[in-house]
Order: sequence, then structure tokens, then C-alpha cells
Amino acid sequence: MLLRTRIIALAAAIVPIVAAAVAVPAWLLLQERDGRVGELTVARQVAVVSREMLRAARPLTEAVERIATDAALAQELERGDIPAARARLEVLREGAAPIERIEVIARGGRVLLAQPAEHAVEGMIDTAAVLREYQPGTGDSGIEPIPDGGGLHLVAFARGQGPQVVAAGAAFAPTLEVIGAALGGQALVADLAGRPLLPQGASAWHSIEAAGARDAAMPVSFRHDGRWMQIVPTMLMGSSGVPVARLFVLQDVSQSAQRYEVVLLVAGLVLVVVILTAGILLYRMLRAALEPLTDLAGVLRAIAGGDRLASASVDERDDEIGQIARALGVLRSSGLALDRMETRDRLARRRHLALIGGELTRLAEVFEASERAAVTAVLRRLEQGEGQGGAGLAEAFQSMVESVLNRHTKLEALLTERTRDLDTVRQALDQRVLLERMVQELQVARRLQLESLPSVFPVSSSFEMHAAMWPAKEVGGDFYDVMRLPDGGLAVMVGDASGKGVAAAIFVAMTRSLLRAAMSRGASPAEALFQANSALAADNPTMMFATAFVAILDPESGHLRYANAGHNPPRVVGASACQRALGGADGIALGVVEDFIFDDRETRLTPGETLVLFTDGVTEADRADGSLFGDDRLTAALIAAAGSDPAQLVGHIAAVVNDFAEGCPQADDITLLCLAYAGEVVAVAGD
Repeated sequence: MLLRTRIIALAAAIVPIVAAAVAVPAWLLLQERDGRVGELTVARQVAVVSREMLRAARPLTEAVERIATDAALAQELERGDIPAARARLEVLREGAAPIERIEVIARGGRVLLAQPAEHAVEGMIDTAAVLREYQPGTGDSGIEPIPDGGGLHLVAFARGQGPQVVAAGAAFAPTLEVIGAALGGQALVADLAGRPLLPQGASAWHSIEAAGARDAAMPVSFRHDGRWMQIVPTMLMGSSGVPVARLFVLQDVSQSAQRYEVVLLVAGLVLVVVILTAGILLYRMLRAALEPLTDLAGVLRAIAGGDRLASASVDERDDEIGQIARALGVLRSSGLALDRMETRDRLARRRHLALIGGELTRLAEVFEASERAAVTAVLRRLEQGEGQGGAGLAEAFQSMVESVLNRHTKLEALLTERTRDLDTVRQALDQRVLLERMVQELQVARRLQLESLPSVFPVSSSFEMHAAMWPAKEVGGDFYDVMRLPDGGLAVMVGDASGKGVAAAIFVAMTRSLLRAAMSRGASPAEALFQANSALAADNPTMMFATAFVAILDPESGHLRYANAGHNPPRVVGASACQRALGGADGIALGVVEDFIFDDRETRLTPGETLVLFTDGVTEADRADGSLFGDDRLTAALIAAAGSDPAQLVGHIAAVVNDFAEGCPQADDITLLCLAYAGEVVAVAGD
């Protein structure tokens, strides 16, 4: 496909897009304009209807006010003399505007006086609504449907004295004709259910039905018998101020619609003419501009075929075609220069081949006899004209290269083997250095962790204690702690983190620090566990957890207050080898659920009893056959060591566990804390 064809096709594709980009906003503007025009039309019709209704109601209003303010009529009604009141009403109607019905209605809706008399059963209006809406001495007008069909132009007036309303109604048909004439159309009226109030305009009602305009709130346009018609709806209010009917004005808007269609047609024709004109001009411009490209393409094909002298007659110009023509001239000149260079290169290549052949002959003298003979044979054939110049030299050079490569390959294989041995030794040395560094760092971490645990315990005549921890790895995931409180109490705690190694050591250090901080602020064991758990669970991306047991001992009374966060229940061992476990509702491990509430439990240590805290490394110690140390063996060990001091008790349990393992590697950290309560209080030696 030619370039100009593609450009024209692209322009043809863009034109509808541009036209749509112009037409869609224009259509939206026209829709908005139609909506605004409809609103203005409805507003104008409302104003005209209000004006004509007021003008038609003026004579009725004057007559009703005269009747409502007549003192003689009021006196007759107060006495209940209906014949006299009816006679007085006849006198007042003389000379007034044409009135079809007039009524004086009591507040309850009962008709006190009516003309004609046959309508004296039920009032024309809602008296209570009129009295509620209007102050005495005021009123308003509107249209009211009547039961026997049709509607009245009604004026209601609340009397200044007495709970009566005077209402007068005239035929609404004349007013409807005046409204239609004022609006330039045929006016029709229907009740709120859509039923015609006046027997007129059957064909017009058929048009309203066909256009679906009975419930419309805005003007509706449609075609009827080749003409454009418009229906404009308006609400009509009753004398009590509420809507009672709908007014429809049917107008012939063919002239304005035809003008609108003509404007749209002219705009469309102008747009089509502009697009066609632009397309024709674009085609001619492209054809005139791109015609020289055909000549340039022919010259390019000739140069590609080897005709270095081909040229095109293109005028000097500054556009892209001129640039292509100049570039083609440069290409032709470059081709001629290339031919000259190739001729010189052929001559120079022959000289170089002769020179290289001589050098290769001298170089072949350094090879072994068999290799030198092969190279010399190739060079001899080349000198005798049997070879193709460079190809013969290449064959000789290839033979020499193969010889050199063979020797190089042997040397490289030997060097690679020696280098591989050196790399293996170097990697082993690097790994050993790294391992030694890691071992040193873990030893330092182990020493720091063990040194951070209390090794000197509070001394008192009322208690004695001892604790120890044996990590399963270089660093452990257990902890214990002892601290004297400002009120003289003694806080003890033991914990065990999930996992082992460095991660468990860091997590358990955080747990211990949080518990110490809470206890130093005067928190109870449960409160300390709550605060530590909230801090750990709020930011725990590794999903680790730790069990803990925290207790506060009153040295004077032996009262022990404690809380458990999923830890092994401690044992209390008496001097007589009886023992009990500190059970109760245990809480969950720390770091699992935020804001978990722990419970404080209480007990009392009697003199001679020893509190033993331990981690699961004691009861879950195993040996080669897979059996565990268990609670029963721990109970037996405690019974066997009953009456021992805390240090001896800790050492005894550790020895029993070690004997049970039978040399099997320790699988979990082991922590023991023993507190022997004597019950006798004297001076405290220190922390």
C-alpha cells in the first residue's frame, strides 16, 4: 500500500472521531438546552395560569368578601333564620359576577346556607383545611372538582367572626379557554387520577394518551398528522392550597421545530462539505508532495543493482523529500568511493599475502617436524598457484593454530587443575575462619547470657534460694530472675521461649526485661504478665511465644501471690517429702493474643517448705530409647532430696536428669529455681 494511501486512510479514520468529538458535546448541549427550555416553558405557563386565575377570580373575590362581611346576613345565621338568610343572600348576589354556586359552611363541614338549595348537603370545600390555612378575614381561590363531574373556579373566604367559610364557585370552562388563548393552544384539565373534568377536546385527550403525557412533569413533544405538537403540564391548586387537578396545554410548535430541523440539516451539510473539501485537498497535496518519491525509489533500486551512476531529477527543496534526495546522492558517491577502495584493497591484499606467506614459513621452523611439514606443504601449493590466496594462507595458519591450541589446551588443563586445588584449599580456610568467628561470637553470647542471670541471690533468715540454667545450645531460650521489691517482697520468675538458639535468647531477653520493668513499677504478677504480653503480641512478626511463671513472696507471712502464663506448674515440697503443685486456671503463653487477662492466685508457704520452679527441659529430657524424664521421675527426685538446701536440691535434680539421659545430647534448655522458706524474719542481707 502506498504511503499516501495509508495517510488518506488514517485521515478518513480520524475524521469520524473528530466529528463525533464535536457532535457528542453539541448533542449534550442541545439536550441541556432542551431541558432548560422545558423548565422555562413550565415556569411561563405557571405564571400565565396564576395571572389568568387571579384575573378571573377578582369578581368572585369581591362578591365573596361582600357576602362574608355583611352584618345582616351574619345576624340571620346566628338566629338560625335560614329563610331570612337566604333572602338576604339573594339581595347580596344581585349585581355580582356570574356565580353558579354559593355556600356558607360551618366549621364541621355542614352547609348552613346554599344557593341553589339542592347542593345543601355537603360543602364544596374542606372547611377545616381553609380555616387552618387562612386567618379570619382572609382567603384564596382555586379550582375544585365537583361530584357530578366538571369543576368550579372557587373562591373561599374565612369570616372574621364566627367559624364559617363563605365559598362561591363559577364555571371554570371560560377561565380555561382564556388560559388556552393566552398560551396559544388548547387547554384541558383533569383530576389527579387523570380523568377529564370538562367534556371537551376528545381528540386532544387522545393525543395526550398517545404521547404518554398524563403523568409528565415536563413538556412532551410528538408528531401528529405531520405536525409537531407539544403538551405542557401544570398543577392546579384548590382553595385550601393543595393540588387538586392537572392542566394540559396542547400547542402546535411545528414552526419552531421546523426551524430547529433546518438548522441541524444545514449544520450537517456544512460539516459534510468541509470534510469532503478537506479530503480532496489532502489527496492533491499528498500526491504532489510524494510523487518525487517514486523517482527516488527507482534510483535506489538501480544503485542496489550495481548502477553507481543512476540519478533522479528532483528539484532542490528543504522538506523530507529533499533530504532523501540528498542522502541518495551521498549514497551514490559513497558507492563510487567504495568501488575505488575495493580495487586498492585487492592490490594491497596480494602484497600482504606474499608477506604473510614468508613470515609463516619462518614461523613454521619452530614447530616439530610433522607439524612443520604440513605447514610447508600448504605454503608450497600456494606458491605454485594451487591455492586461493587468502584461503591457502588461512589453511596454513589454521594448521599452525591447531598446533598452538593443542599445546595451550594441555597447559590450560594443567593450570585449571592446580587452580581448582588452590580454590578448594582457600574455601576450606575461609569456612574455617568463619566457623571459628561464629563459635567465638556464640561463646561470647553464651557468657553474656549466663552472666546476665542472677548468680548472687538475696539472703535472709526467712528464706534461702538458688537457681541455675543449662542451655541446650550456645545460647538458651530459658530465663529466671529474682528481685527485691520496694515493699520488702521478693519477686521470682521463670520463663521458656519457643524454639532454641539466638532467636529464642533474644525473645526471652525481651520478655524478662518487660516483666522486670512491670514488677519494678509495683505491678502484681498478673498485671506484669498482662503488660509483657501486650507489648510482645503487638509487634511479633516472627510469631514466637514464651511461657512464664511470676510470683511475689511476702517473707514475713509466707504469703505467695502468683500468676502463670502457660508454664509448667511449680512444685512445693515440704520437709516431710510431701509435695503439691501450684495449679489453677493457667493463662496462655506470652506473645500469642494481645490484651489477654491473667489471674492472680494465692497460697501460703509454711516454714520448711521449698518452692521449686522449673522449665520443660527437665520433664521432657529424653534418652536414646525415646523415653522422657516425666513428672513422675521429677516427683521421685524431689522426694529423695527433701530437706536439702536449695543449692543441693538444684544440683541433685540436674544430676538425676543427666544420669537419666545416659549421655544423650541435651535437647532443650534446663532451668531450675528453688526457694526454701524458713519463716523466721530477721535482717535482710541484701539483693
